[in-house]
Order: sequence, then C-alpha cells, then structure tokens
Amino acid sequence: MAQKVEVPGGYAPLSAPCSVQADGSCRPLSADAPLPVAPPQERLVLVSGNEAAAARTVLGGRYILSQSCGAYGSLILRYRGADGATMLPLVTKGASDTTTGTSVYLGNAAVVDAAISGTTGCNAILSKVP
Repeated sequence: MAQKVEVPGGYAPLSAPCSVQADGSCRPLSADAPLPVAPPQERLVLVSGNEAAAARTVLGGRYILSQSCGAYGSLILRYRGADGATMLPLVTKGASDTTTGTSVYLGNAAVVDAAISGTTGCNAILSKVP
C-alpha cells in the first residue's frame, strides 16, 4: 500500500493499491501504471501412465509438446476440426524427443488431445511458451 497518494483536486485516501518499482518505491495503480501481469501459463497433461486424457481447450499461441514412452507405436497430437467433432492429426511422434520437444502453434480456444497406439509407459505434456 502506498503511504501517500497524490491525486488531482487535493484529496487522497490514506492508502491505495500500488505496484513496487525497481527502486523499491511504491507507485499507486492507475491507467498510466496498471497492475503488472504475466502472460497466461498452461501445462496440459495429455497422456499419463500410457492413458490418454480427455480433450482440452487451450488459450492459443506457441506450445511445446514434450513426450516420452517406454516403447513406441505412435503418439498423435490432434486438434478438433472445423466440423466441431472430428479430431485431426497435427503432429505424430514415433520416438522420444531428443532435444526440448516439438514446437506447435494453436489457435485461440483450440481443442486438443493425444491419441496413442502400440505404446507403453507413455507420457506427454503440452506447455504454453510465455
């Protein structure tokens, strides 16, 4: 809370919400100094213990698909098509990621899931890139 708030007209409440600045001072919130926010974070578990989760709706943007299975057949990241019912393949994996995962872009409110076939010990996570 700010200890002193200056506003036009000479009236100020005894305290007001504020944002701590880099120098340690407290600046009252206003249109010119809004509350700082972080970009939305998402981490969706698509497959856990070789069991695929239900379809999920994402915020949209860039995501990283990270997955690993004990034995592979295929793991398919799917999204809901324009007809509102059909799940269409976006990325098919037949081996573990050797680096940091697979980058994918998804539209706002896209519905995604993962389909697995012939896998054991499979896990897959879809993480939004801030």
